[in-house]
Amino acid sequence: MAGPRRSDARRNRAAILAVVGDSVRHGLRMPSATRIAHLTGLGQATVYRHFPDRRSLLLAVTDEQLDLLRQAATRGADDPAAFPALLREVMVHQVLMRPLVEELRGFPVADQRGCVRRLLDALRVPFARSRAAGHLRRHVVLDDVAVVLAMLQGAVEATPTPEAARRVIPVLLDGLFRAGVEEGDAVPGA
Repeated sequence: MAGPRRSDARRNRAAILAVVGDSVRHGLRMPSATRIAHLTGLGQATVYRHFPDRRSLLLAVTDEQLDLLRQAATRGADDPAAFPALLREVMVHQVLMRPLVEELRGFPVADQRGCVRRLLDALRVPFARSRAAGHLRRHVVLDDVAVVLAMLQGAVEATPTPEAARRVIPVLLDGLFRAGVEEGDAVPGA
């Protein structure tokens, strides 16, 4: 069993994750270990000591992003009306982190499902409060959020720019949240 990490090891790990996170947030592919070493001022051996392969590095970056989401969800957890803004933030982040999402889609299905499950777990409480307050359509369940995010990913892959993909977000959100008429309600003139 490993003991606590030394402070320099924690700093090195944080530097590596910051470089990779910055790269994918700016729409760039994940840098190679050589590039990470150059950008952080660390040796390649240090990069590999923390992250022996691409998968472990990308999963660590994903975990870091999910931690940020959990923090954001906690901040607005008491306000049922905060869920739409939180989900919009998740969706914008998905568009901006296109390279990370594309990399994760090439991972084993178990890894992909684990990431989706952790994402939904982070949204569970704000979703439930928003639903209980009547902000969501009656038939919407938490797993539908994963479907909507998959739909957004399809739009991301089909559009040439992040701006074009972001225009899809309000359309997808409108499908989840209550508006005037819902499925099953009487439609005037129908």
